[in-house]
Amino acid sequence: MELDETLTDEEYEYVDHIQNITLNPFFMSRIIHAFVSGYEKSGVPFNLLYIVLPIIYYRPSRKLLITAQSRSSLRSLFVDDVDKAAALGGLQERLFYFYKLTNQSFIIAANEGKIRLVSDGMIELSQTIDYKDILNKNVRDFIRSAHYLGLLCSKMEITNVYRLLGVTLL
Repeated sequence: MELDETLTDEEYEYVDHIQNITLNPFFMSRIIHAFVSGYEKSGVPFNLLYIVLPIIYYRPSRKLLITAQSRSSLRSLFVDDVDKAAALGGLQERLFYFYKLTNQSFIIAANEGKIRLVSDGMIELSQTIDYKDILNKNVRDFIRSAHYLGLLCSKMEITNVYRLLGVTLL
């Protein structure tokens, strides 16, 4: 991860710590957990997990999701505004990069009893996670954005999510 030159002095204070924990599969399992927690339908299609880390770990898309509300949609956040659509740039490449990390993170979350794989490749929530309970603002932003990504994805069919984001799964 390279440092962004637009960071404020306050943000630099946390960059080293955030970089150490963010590419850690245990931290990523919390992001996956938050996504499943935010998904309003019962059962998240397993294949949908592969978009979570590539979107959350890209600062422009994470920033848009931090501002999301329950009435937002993936289209209103990422597609309707040309400037916001740039937040999806390179998503397919990031999806390939995070593929194995997503699998590792899922396994950790399942082993910790946070989520579980059920029949037909669906994932169910075993324990909830609430971003409001997280004290560190930087970590809370990751968890909140994952929660809202789950909420927004639950409003669409999985094929439409992939089509709207312009990506394909391996």
